[in-house]
Amino acid sequence: RPFLTGVFGNPSSHHTAGEAAAGALDGARARVARVLGMRTNDVVFTAGGTEANNLAVKGIALAALEAGRRHLVISPIEHESILESAGYLRRFHGVEVTMIPVDSRGRIAPDALTAAIREDTSLVSFGHANNEIGTVQDVTALAAVTSAVRVPLHLDAVQSAGWLPLRDLGADALSIAGHKLGAPKGIGALAVRGRVPVEPLLHGGGQERGRRSGTENV
Repeated sequence: RPFLTGVFGNPSSHHTAGEAAAGALDGARARVARVLGMRTNDVVFTAGGTEANNLAVKGIALAALEAGRRHLVISPIEHESILESAGYLRRFHGVEVTMIPVDSRGRIAPDALTAAIREDTSLVSFGHANNEIGTVQDVTALAAVTSAVRVPLHLDAVQSAGWLPLRDLGADALSIAGHKLGAPKGIGALAVRGRVPVEPLLHGGGQERGRRSGTENV
């Protein structure tokens, strides 16, 4: 509430009101990073979980095209923001998408993931907890597979944030949404480790360390 009234400055502007807003933004970023077990500069604030998932899937896959990696691995039970992002990459950028099978309870087996990954795989993306059937993936086991072959793993944690621990899961990128935690709608974050290249979807003034331009929503 204070950032809609008294502390209303643009955090990218060099004046008293802007610097006060920037301080609040920095503090929020640090708190999110601690909860997710990431570095402060890894956190990109977005307009919700859908944008965070789009930035992860499209951004990482597009950045990998130059290196010849044109293969994406997801599962058929993902949120629409993952499925539609994969569809966009397939239609407009020639990315090949593998739908890794799940069992009758919606679980991904490490062996199935191993079989799905190829030399040109740019990203593996799946949900931590499924938003319809509640399945919680064994992320640690699946992350061990992706880590062994050095393929980035994106975890859609929108449904699990606030309910399950999110630190030390082994993910290279992780999405959350504020409205699942009692924050206003239209607020989210993508935490992506600095070693993972991301092509921004929004271009402009270079906010969020160049990964998501636009005046920050303090």
